[in-house]
Amino acid sequence: MESRRFFPAVVIGGGVTGFFVALPILGDVLRCALCVGVMLGSLLSMKLWFDAHRAEILSSRDAAVLGACSGAVSGAVAWVLSVPIRLVFGPSLGDFFMERQFLPTFIKYNIRGLYTDDWIAVLMSLPLEVVLYAVMGALGGFLAIQYVFPSHREAE
Repeated sequence: MESRRFFPAVVIGGGVTGFFVALPILGDVLRCALCVGVMLGSLLSMKLWFDAHRAEILSSRDAAVLGACSGAVSGAVAWVLSVPIRLVFGPSLGDFFMERQFLPTFIKYNIRGLYTDDWIAVLMSLPLEVVLYAVMGALGGFLAIQYVFPSHREAE
């Protein structure tokens, strides 16, 4: 299995998802709702790939790899786009979420930590985002081949 074959679909699907996940408030909702944004990005990447390769059949493992690659791209794109937002608006966005009464306290502090303007924390978040998004993307790819594209699933 060559994961390079997924490259165009992964870059487009992961890039689009990364853009939306990087946006303040909308991205926070997509991240906090069980990483649904990243899993939808895996689904988008898989849809794009199947549109270009209509007769292909994927194993669950291949689907998870496609999703993981899409998630990793989403994490990297989201990180690159969010760095200027975090450095310029980070403290005010953190304060915005701290004032929301409907959010549980632990979520408030996690989101405030996300919007830190500390350079070391920002740099350390890149590998963490890429790995976590890849894991959630792999789950999204696995679920997509099972429930959304079962006709393209290899019999195992």
